[in-house]
Amino acid sequence: MKLTARDFQTAQHQTKNVPKTGTLAHRARAVGMPLGALKTRIKKLVDRGIERERAIEIALSKPVGPQGRPRKLTHR
Repeated sequence: MKLTARDFQTAQHQTKNVPKTGTLAHRARAVGMPLGALKTRIKKLVDRGIERERAIEIALSKPVGPQGRPRKLTHR
């Protein structure tokens, strides 16, 4: 098989989309929580009357539970 100049081209270096430090997206990614879940938790806490910065701390401290319908256990 003959190699062409195209085969020798190096792969383009692609940058990943990384959120800016300090944003909600950055904090959610650091904890491993979906951004939508974090925003929903913050909104619920703020609606209860908790200050926004405190609501963010509370929302980030709670672990993310399993999502969706639980699987049916099968016995063999």
